[in-house]
Amino acid sequence: MVRTTVRAASAGMVLALWALPASADVLDDWLTGDYATGDWGGARTRLEDAGITFEGAYTTDLMAVRNGNAGSGDGWAYAGRIDFGLDLDFEKLADIAGLSVYASGAWSSGSNLSDQQVGNLFAVQQIYTGREIRLSQLYVQQRLFEDMLTFKVGRLTTEEDFLSSEIYTNYVSGGTNGVPSNVPGGNFGFTTAPFTQWGVVAAVEPVDDVRLTVGVFNADEKTIEDRRNGTRFTLDPEDGVFAVGEASYAWHQPEEAANGGEPKAAADGLPGLAKLGIFGESGNREDLKDGGEKDGNAGFYLSLEQMVYREPGTLDQGLTPWAVGAFLPRQSINELPAFFGAGLVYKGLIPTRDDDRTALGFLYGKLSGDLDPNGSEKVLEINHTLQMTPWFYVRPDVQLVFDPAGVSGADTAVVFGGEIGITF
Repeated sequence: MVRTTVRAASAGMVLALWALPASADVLDDWLTGDYATGDWGGARTRLEDAGITFEGAYTTDLMAVRNGNAGSGDGWAYAGRIDFGLDLDFEKLADIAGLSVYASGAWSSGSNLSDQQVGNLFAVQQIYTGREIRLSQLYVQQRLFEDMLTFKVGRLTTEEDFLSSEIYTNYVSGGTNGVPSNVPGGNFGFTTAPFTQWGVVAAVEPVDDVRLTVGVFNADEKTIEDRRNGTRFTLDPEDGVFAVGEASYAWHQPEEAANGGEPKAAADGLPGLAKLGIFGESGNREDLKDGGEKDGNAGFYLSLEQMVYREPGTLDQGLTPWAVGAFLPRQSINELPAFFGAGLVYKGLIPTRDDDRTALGFLYGKLSGDLDPNGSEKVLEINHTLQMTPWFYVRPDVQLVFDPAGVSGADTAVVFGGEIGITF
């Protein structure tokens, strides 16, 4: 009996050791893959090859504050959002060249620490977007002339095509993560995720590295307050229209891999990106001083990012400074007519942590002279993104909020915590 037990145990150990490499390979594939849910036994890749791509992500900002200027002054808050999407490529599905349909939605939850305790204008949790399950984007896209010309029409989120930059996503403050917040704050037609408006966007790339984009959107002020979970599809001509044009120039970008994969080679020079945008919106706005109505709004923005150092032998590790400014001249209707932001992002600063990113940022917002107080709010933010796997990151973050809501005598609020992101 003893010998039989020993033989069985020995056989079990042999089987376990034989199976270990396979299990280790599965674990390694999961940890180095692009998604937390894996490849679904190969089904995900087969669906993408057929033209059906699923998207999913969860992001949460857990932040606390000392010396806040609202509520109890001290406290913490959770904000989270699950985003999901579906892209149908009809070039693969039905042999219709360049045609695709995209739909997305979001489940937002949590509370707003800026409103509850901090008492400032630049939301310290960029992911807070209310407490709703909502339909977001729903549009048809057509690419023509080998992708030189692109059209989109439907329910669109403006920041997908205008003003935004990948470099802003390194921050937790809503003042810049997404886009500079004074632009959507002063224009109903400029939406940020997960909010949308009816719109049409056309983009053309006449020469390499240059992109010209124009968009026209509905300007419905009820979109953000929608209690029909993003299904308020009415189109009222009295809402007004938001129109925007942007010219962008990207130089020395990494050589793209075939089939839209990761870049495979660095350019000879250091990459950079510049954007110039002009926008205007019709429709009535409330006068900040007397509560009357005024028609129309307009403004412009300019952004620049330029890598100044790349670690030898790497594709994109190194230091990239950036700066962005947005100006809305009419102080009588814009709470924040002037915004400026600048920062530094270093990828791979810590040896052996090549995919981590360290970010320093400064934000400045000047309040309208028609408000009281009418000073300026400043935010200094520093964080480090720990890229644990390609689909999972942890971002410890600290923000110092100077003169919250433009109140010069207010205490400097110290906000700390972090962000967690998972791609499904």
